[in-house]
Amino acid sequence: MSIQYVRIYYGPNDSFNTIEHKPQKLRGIREHLQKLGFRVDLVPVEYINYCMLEMCGHEVFRCNINNLSFNTCSERDPVCRRAILAVVESSAKLLRARSYLWSWALLDKQIFRSGYSPKEYWPFDLEENFDTCLECVTCCGVIKRKEN
Repeated sequence: MSIQYVRIYYGPNDSFNTIEHKPQKLRGIREHLQKLGFRVDLVPVEYINYCMLEMCGHEVFRCNINNLSFNTCSERDPVCRRAILAVVESSAKLLRARSYLWSWALLDKQIFRSGYSPKEYWPFDLEENFDTCLECVTCCGVIKRKEN
C-alpha cells in the first residue's frame, strides 16, 4: 500500500432531524489532499457522526463529522486544516520509518552477512549433559529427571 493513499471513513450525519451520508462535508479535505498528490477514497460506514482518516492501516485523524463545514474549501475550515496537517505529518513519518527500516535491512544484508562480520562466540560452553533425563516413551512421552 502506498504512503500517498488515504481512506476517509465517514458515517451518516445527524442534522436537522435527518440521518444520511453527506460526502459534501469532506469536499475540502478531499480536494486539498488530491492537490497535494494523495489518492483519496471515501468509504461510508454506519457509525453516526463519525469521520476517520487512515493511511497504511493506521488511523491518523478522527473527528465528529458535524465539526466539518458543509461544501467549503479547506482554507475556511479549521478542522479540515488540522486533518490535512495530520495527513502530511504522518506521511512524512511513514516515509522516514520506511527509509529507516530499508537502511537497516540493507546494512544487515550487506555488512553482517559478509566475511568481515564479527565472529559469533559464547563466553561459556553450551554443551549440557542430559544423562540425568529419562524419556517416558511408553505412556506419555514426557521427559522426566532421573533421581540419583
